[in-house]
Amino acid sequence: MTAPLTNSLGTLLVSGADARSFLQGQLSADIDTLTSTRPLPSSCNSAQGRVQAVVWLVERSEGIALILPASLTESIATRLRKYVLRSKVRIDAWPAAIELPEGHPYREPDWRLAGIRAGLPQVYPETHEAFVAQMLNLDLLGAVSFDKGCYTGQEIIARTHFRGSIKRRMFRFECAGPPPAPRTRVLVGEQHAGDVVDAAATRDGCELLAVISLAQQDAELELESNRGVRLKKLPLPYALDGLSG
Repeated sequence: MTAPLTNSLGTLLVSGADARSFLQGQLSADIDTLTSTRPLPSSCNSAQGRVQAVVWLVERSEGIALILPASLTESIATRLRKYVLRSKVRIDAWPAAIELPEGHPYREPDWRLAGIRAGLPQVYPETHEAFVAQMLNLDLLGAVSFDKGCYTGQEIIARTHFRGSIKRRMFRFECAGPPPAPRTRVLVGEQHAGDVVDAAATRDGCELLAVISLAQQDAELELESNRGVRLKKLPLPYALDGLSG
């Protein structure tokens, strides 16, 4: 008997003879690097370069599976279908779920916390089109290719990269209190310094990822939802373009 690892994730299956070339023109990662042995992170973006969803691509015999929050599967499927046109592609909701043996200790809170500690961003309905890819460190995670050619949102993402104009990055923090909702504002005094990306409870409070102005990353930050409680900056397992994580 098995039980789902998490109910918060959904899956889309992109299948057909043109599945790879279609996704190459829609997602930020280089689909040609996808293999059956390793998932590939990527993002689906608006024409203005704003991230609509962070997806993990998994090659299957049936096609290419896109794993993303269940709350976004319908809207992302609708968005991708608009670009199918004459391509030999099908985009379907896929009922397959990641499963573990009954009684396995890891469930939704553990999975979410592990992602935060790994510095892996997620986008939810609250943060749909709130960030460009570099703000979420997706370029540092192999989720953005600057060599593969055009895809939806590529012009803005590439311009940000080549001009070196990124002014906000995602950092990891801990604080006392319950985990804040995505898009909760992070403040320095009364000034808006950034926004929460994701958060999960810990034994002593919570850990979170937040996109913060680089100029304010070491300031006295606090959540708008929990005033008076300071955020403590924690390291990420990867370098932030020469900045300390």
